[in-house]
Amino acid sequence: MVVENTIDLEACTISFLEKDTVHTHFKDNRTVSTEEVQAMFDAIEAARKGRKVLLMVTVGNDTTMSSESRAYASSEVSNRLIAADAIVVRDFGHQLAANVFVRHHKPARPIKMFPDKESAMEWLKSQHHLIDQ
Repeated sequence: MVVENTIDLEACTISFLEKDTVHTHFKDNRTVSTEEVQAMFDAIEAARKGRKVLLMVTVGNDTTMSSESRAYASSEVSNRLIAADAIVVRDFGHQLAANVFVRHHKPARPIKMFPDKESAMEWLKSQHHLIDQ
């Protein structure tokens, strides 16, 4: 993965990678709020000048998202910015939380879970057709 630019926010680090791919890593020991998800979206939108991204998400130890932030992350606002999500799950508890996001909040874009960054990146590359050229 070639990192073109990185933005460090309070809740997460956003790395802009090649081919319209962004990696957001939520930092350890957090309950991510709606405001922090909004700050992530704002940073992506500003850096990409509104162009959609393919988003890989990783989450630190003892970090989760509030129910409100999960709902916001799957809203129309996010669909304007994100063409597809690849969520890297590190353990069973994290997989359960990711399943709640996917099945309960039902974002209107492709989302898949992966055991590692490499397989997540491969899948995201196959979703590049979703970004307007």
